[in-house]
Amino acid sequence: MFPRVPTEVLADYMTVVRCAKSLEEILSHRVRVHRLVTRGKGQAGFAGFNPSALTNLVSGPKRAWQKEVERNASEIYPCWREHFQKTGKRLPDDKRKEVAAGLVSDAERIEYGESFLRWMNAAAKPGSVAEITKRLDAVLEFTIFVTREFLTRNYNLEKHDSDVYDQFQLHYLAMERFIIVSQDGPLRNRISGCSQAKRIMSFDEFLKTL
Repeated sequence: MFPRVPTEVLADYMTVVRCAKSLEEILSHRVRVHRLVTRGKGQAGFAGFNPSALTNLVSGPKRAWQKEVERNASEIYPCWREHFQKTGKRLPDDKRKEVAAGLVSDAERIEYGESFLRWMNAAAKPGSVAEITKRLDAVLEFTIFVTREFLTRNYNLEKHDSDVYDQFQLHYLAMERFIIVSQDGPLRNRISGCSQAKRIMSFDEFLKTL
């Protein structure tokens, strides 16, 4: 699972952006704000930040996502690193065909659900695990796709680290009242096999539902 970014830090960045009249105000720390969470109530003043602060903020989740993919790969084939160094491929030919055909079992999906509940400090009871596994179906399908691409193709985690944001937004589908309106065809294709795939719509498709 990914490390939590402190909500008060995110709230302060959003406050600064919302109150700013220009990018120059943000960069020069001249954004007039009534209150920031980290300063406490009733303390008005000026604030801002350097864009590198946002880079540092998201670097943690990106690194955690990369480690998660590598951990999943190690569970499937523990020697993938050594094999990659020797051959330039992460799996032997026979294993690559096996992984391409089918990657994650029901037991592994349940394990992911348990991990998510533990990350949320919730009890991993059988009923809760079954429910969260169902609600995170799109997230699981996306995780399966990335792990499969990483093991069977020349998928570079650093070059594709923005995929972590796709995985983040798929968590919204855990709530049945939410849909995602997006023209991102590759994202839709990556989760086409899951039960929540129809809740990612193009703008034209969304208009037809109104």
